[in-house]
Amino acid sequence: MTDDMIEQYRKMAKANPDDDLAHFALGQALLDAGRSAEAAPVLRHVTRLNPNYTRAFLLLGRALDENGDEEGAIEAWQICYQAASRRGELMSANEARGHLNQRGAPLTSELSELLGIEEPEPEDDREPGEGELRCVRTGRVGKVMRFKPFEDAIGDYMMAHVSQESWEDWMEMSIKVINELRLDLGDPEGQRVYDEHMRDYLNLPHELFERPEEASEG
Repeated sequence: MTDDMIEQYRKMAKANPDDDLAHFALGQALLDAGRSAEAAPVLRHVTRLNPNYTRAFLLLGRALDENGDEEGAIEAWQICYQAASRRGELMSANEARGHLNQRGAPLTSELSELLGIEEPEPEDDREPGEGELRCVRTGRVGKVMRFKPFEDAIGDYMMAHVSQESWEDWMEMSIKVINELRLDLGDPEGQRVYDEHMRDYLNLPHELFERPEEASEG
């Protein structure tokens, strides 16, 4: 992440103090640039603006952990796990659980109860029927998508693993991503940011988005 991009996000966040997505983009950019001390207060502000922004809690935990605040990191991941599980955000829930398991920390906390975060909904353990699949985003059975969104490996994967319900949720979120981050999808950097948000939101495999040069380096 370049300094120019970080400054662009900083100006956007300053101009829109109540915009959770703008502040999240800034916090994520700072964290990716190795500036976790700067990222932590920005991400904490996001969680105050939107207590349901589970990925903000996830990245806040990472920023705090990198700054030596393990207790604060665990607390952020506990809140993330409870909220993400309840909302069917499988990727964030699994990442938070992984961090907590690595540290031998419980999945629940008193703070989660004080914030009114409910226990996760029971998993839908029935087998998908005709025209259904188990969604990679929610872990629940949903409808097969009505059409393939992309004519490539990403579209093939989504047809087989993403439910129509999750796709519709992303379509609503994508409008916010494009408008609030002012993305130009004709620009490679704008397309990269859009793809990153879609990948994380729908819990798509990172390798589907690797550029040829990145794959060859791996």
